[in-house]
Amino acid sequence: MRPVLHALLSGLFCVLYLGHGAASAQATSSDRSSNISEALRDLDQQNNESRARMGVALSEAEKVVKQVTDAVVRRDCVGAVAALNIGLSKGMPEVITLAGAMYEEGLCVKPNWDRAVSLYQRAANAGHPGVAARLAAGYASASGGRDKAAALWWAVRAKTALPTACTPAASVDDPDRFVAALQAWPAGRLDACAYTAAVMANIQAEAEGEGPSLASSFGLVGKIRVVFVPEKGSLDIVDELSEGANTGNLSADGVAIQAERRNARRNFVSGLRLRADSGFKRFDKPSALPAEWRAEAAHDIRPATAVR
Repeated sequence: MRPVLHALLSGLFCVLYLGHGAASAQATSSDRSSNISEALRDLDQQNNESRARMGVALSEAEKVVKQVTDAVVRRDCVGAVAALNIGLSKGMPEVITLAGAMYEEGLCVKPNWDRAVSLYQRAANAGHPGVAARLAAGYASASGGRDKAAALWWAVRAKTALPTACTPAASVDDPDRFVAALQAWPAGRLDACAYTAAVMANIQAEAEGEGPSLASSFGLVGKIRVVFVPEKGSLDIVDELSEGANTGNLSADGVAIQAERRNARRNFVSGLRLRADSGFKRFDKPSALPAEWRAEAAHDIRPATAVR
């Protein structure tokens, strides 16, 4: 692990200071996605403040992620890399996933999809939730080369909700046969399926990645339902969460705890809607989509079953 870590960090340091011109050009080309990313980080910050008020301690990995993201917001890339180094050296899947996102989005580093994939795969191999869905969405985007076959392959692996027509007969355990099955599809189906998978996977990554923290920190459990009609471009998010066990400082005022829970719940659903908006901006909608297609997902929100 050590040589890989050193290679990653040397790559990070090499691109920290690109110059104002390069940074401005990059910002101009991705203003919309940057605004959504900033909004998502704002929601995370609000939830971190709520946890503190409730007396819920962040895990070691959550503390490192917070240090990195706080540094990124301050445009302190040296500080972000230093904090990232801590989590990577300990093999924290949450931090490995964050490093992948930084390479995918070009946060403090030059965008590099191949490095993002390597990091995401490490996190996925460690069982970190939501990473396979991140890969499905990433491959469907410009950063991933709009590789529709790879996007659909990862979506099937991630168990992303798809229309029946988008499930190839071949197993993902045999990539060659999987691709051959896609090549036998009627013209236009792969485009339609990859788009549908990307939009759904983009939301799935957020639901699976943030759901366990929401449940363990705020005692919220239940389901989030997502219904997407690709041809209409309509996407509904239904909140079916309820309150589970008390968390954090049990002596805290009950009314205050309810307020924090409501805020966290509202922020979570807002984050999912932001992900949906980002998907509609990131992914190219095909000109023809079957009118009868629907993709429906029910994401279970519950505390993580394993603690690293």
